[in-house]
Amino acid sequence: MHAFELMLAPYTIAHLKLALRLRDEGLPSESAQILLTDTLDHEPPQLSLQLMADPVAAEGRRASELKQKERFTVVIGNPPYDREQRAEGDTGRRKGGVVRHGAAGFEPLIKDLTKPMKDAGLGLHIKNLYNDYVYFWRWAVWQATQLPPGPGIVVFITASSFLDGISMAGVRSLLREAFDELLIVDLGGEGRGALIEENVFEIRTPVAIALGVKTGINSTSGTARYIRLSGDRASKYEQLEHMSLSHESIPIPGDGLDLLIPRSRAAYWAWPSLTHLLPWSYSGAQFKRTWPIGSTRAVLNQRWKNLVSQVPRDRASLLRETGFRTTRTTPLPLLGPGPHLLPIGNLDREDNPEGIKPYGYRSFDRQWVIADNRVADRPRPHLWAVRSKNQLFLTTLTSAKLGRGPVLTVSPYVPDMHHFSSRGAKDVMPLYRDRAAREPNLTQGLLETLIERIGTPIDPHELVAYLHALLGTSAFSDRFADELAEMAGPVHIPMTSNPDLFGRAVALGRELLWYHTWGERFQPAGNPNLPEGSTLQLSAIHGYPDKFRYIPVKQILEVGTGRFGPVSQEVWDFEVSGLKVLHSWLGYRMAKGKGRKSSPLDDIRPARWVFTEEMLRVITVLQHTIDVTPAAAQLLEEIVTGPLIPAADLPTPTEAERKPPKS
Repeated sequence: MHAFELMLAPYTIAHLKLALRLRDEGLPSESAQILLTDTLDHEPPQLSLQLMADPVAAEGRRASELKQKERFTVVIGNPPYDREQRAEGDTGRRKGGVVRHGAAGFEPLIKDLTKPMKDAGLGLHIKNLYNDYVYFWRWAVWQATQLPPGPGIVVFITASSFLDGISMAGVRSLLREAFDELLIVDLGGEGRGALIEENVFEIRTPVAIALGVKTGINSTSGTARYIRLSGDRASKYEQLEHMSLSHESIPIPGDGLDLLIPRSRAAYWAWPSLTHLLPWSYSGAQFKRTWPIGSTRAVLNQRWKNLVSQVPRDRASLLRETGFRTTRTTPLPLLGPGPHLLPIGNLDREDNPEGIKPYGYRSFDRQWVIADNRVADRPRPHLWAVRSKNQLFLTTLTSAKLGRGPVLTVSPYVPDMHHFSSRGAKDVMPLYRDRAAREPNLTQGLLETLIERIGTPIDPHELVAYLHALLGTSAFSDRFADELAEMAGPVHIPMTSNPDLFGRAVALGRELLWYHTWGERFQPAGNPNLPEGSTLQLSAIHGYPDKFRYIPVKQILEVGTGRFGPVSQEVWDFEVSGLKVLHSWLGYRMAKGKGRKSSPLDDIRPARWVFTEEMLRVITVLQHTIDVTPAAAQLLEEIVTGPLIPAADLPTPTEAERKPPKS
């Protein structure tokens, strides 16, 4: 047995613990082969020119000789999970060793993961493969089954994203091809968002054990099996303690890039996914600092003025410099064409930012943002380039499981990366690919096919209204909770071929979209303003509140000294896949503000409470959504039990349609 460890502290502790265990078993301490080395390194041993013996160098040589000459038949481990992201200007060698960079006589091993993804048109997702645990999977398979070819076993416990994540499809392809038998023990443990479950470790990332066996016997196809353990941590450990290879499991069909989670035979999976209909999905804006986002325009103006009023050498700490944005960065403008912007370090006191714009911060929470490319690491210029009065940004979860509440929300403004439920990835789907709203973000031929099958004219606005009628309340997540809990991925939608049902859904969706866009889109003729709700201010807020609470028996919401009612329990509990909307909205507007701070500029807050009108509007929007949910549920049931258009009958998006539009 040999153990490789890179960090000195765990290396030392492992030596101590193993020495004690060997002593207890009456075995010689020389049996401990724990070596201080980078596991992924595969360079030949280097001769030391030092006159005195260097034990660390000696261990490094010993490890190199092992990697070069020995065959490992079993590899066991708990690799770190860390996606590698290069900062702007970083030219150092990246991690990954032989997997990423290759070695003498070996091409980079990661090519065996990237090639099948490129061949399948998933090249855009390859960047997520550059993760420590992916490197270790590729290295372990190589060591145990390919160097040289032969039988071997790999058992890892890692993040479980490789089971169903679209960006980890290359890992699935590797495992299915490498092993004759593959057993997945899914331990769950999601610590964020909608479906929170206790983890076997003190982390919030769900994990899984994967055991791969290559027998050395030529076989035409391997087998994969799946076991899901649930319960609290103690229960999972207890189940693992009594588990054997003959434990009851579920076969996982498929090959190549197919998911490593068994899917039920529910009709749901035959329906088109949201990304089948709207192929371009993109990440929302990511500022990497909190101070450019605020609840009022005045606050952001003051923060900017404070920044540029400092002497240049003091601006770096206020900006919160990163590898992508410093006081010397000169990016292109965000809000329109033009030359590179002056660096923040060179600005005069009177210089203004590019603009201060409304911002889709969270579902049902609009804020303001300094829309300036000098203060945002990844502002997603493609999204800013397609803003218009006709644009609509749909947000959901496409790489995590959806929970209770709406499974699709909207913003008329550029949304934050975490808009949907305080977390996100490539989950933003603009309705249009251009500012002029002439090129809808719809699969080519989709509208024509739907018009032919449904027998009624359909434009992009009517289609998105149909989608929102089905997905914009809790009706869908209530009806399909089991299917949504099966695996991560974009939601699947029942597409009716009944013109009457389609028309009713469009009408409901238009009404919901009017409310959910603060009355800025889908306005009924002659009625531009949203109706006022029934919640009233019973007593005013004095000063700036630092706390709030809800009194269920009285249906009263207290915010500092203010009292508001009636506020229904359903509004108070309203959530979007784990995001408690009203709790979150109020938290950001308390005196100190919730969440982390990135700069002293975050301490510039409104001088007084100015949010009563907006809060009442939010409550009205949430209450209306709740009120129409029964009608949405009834309509959904009629659609599901009526004639549907299967995904196979609709056109498939091309790789070009999934890419951002060319600037």
